[in-house]
Amino acid sequence: MEFKKLEGAFFQAGVFWFDDSSAGEKNLGRIYRYIPGTNTLELFYEATDAKDMESPDNIAMTPWGDLWFVEDGAGDDRLMGITPEGKIYPFAHNRLNGSEMTGPTFSPDGNTLFVNIQSPGRTFAIWGPFARSNSARAREMSYAVPSKNFAPQVSNKVAQFAESQGMSILEAAAFERHGLKI
Repeated sequence: MEFKKLEGAFFQAGVFWFDDSSAGEKNLGRIYRYIPGTNTLELFYEATDAKDMESPDNIAMTPWGDLWFVEDGAGDDRLMGITPEGKIYPFAHNRLNGSEMTGPTFSPDGNTLFVNIQSPGRTFAIWGPFARSNSARAREMSYAVPSKNFAPQVSNKVAQFAESQGMSILEAAAFERHGLKI
């Protein structure tokens, strides 16, 4: 399988999340999850509108189970979130300058978010209150089928292929998006 521009990666609860910052039909980016225990690669989200995602870069899982990513696009660089229920939301914007935000990560107790601005090389510590830690919700994000507005649209042919091969529709969608013959 070929990817265009792999950027961020995060491993939690047995799932490896990563993004391809310029992939997709509109070149706005995709987010994948790979489950090593089942050797399953799934296309989790493909952006179709820059207001939702533009060139995802570093990613992280919040202590309460949302997936967060920073953007490295031509527009306003933001720190964005995706909930297990399928809602995309902005958390922060770089109001300092036009440089990209990088490296979102939480302190071990989940009370402090650290995020960087690449130039002039600043790290910010953002204190909550944040939502309470919720490992069950994080597992839900890692294994549940994404909500309808996130799940890739697949043809009946792809759905039938997935069923015949014993794979998830998300896995078949990942294969199809990368040009594998179905």
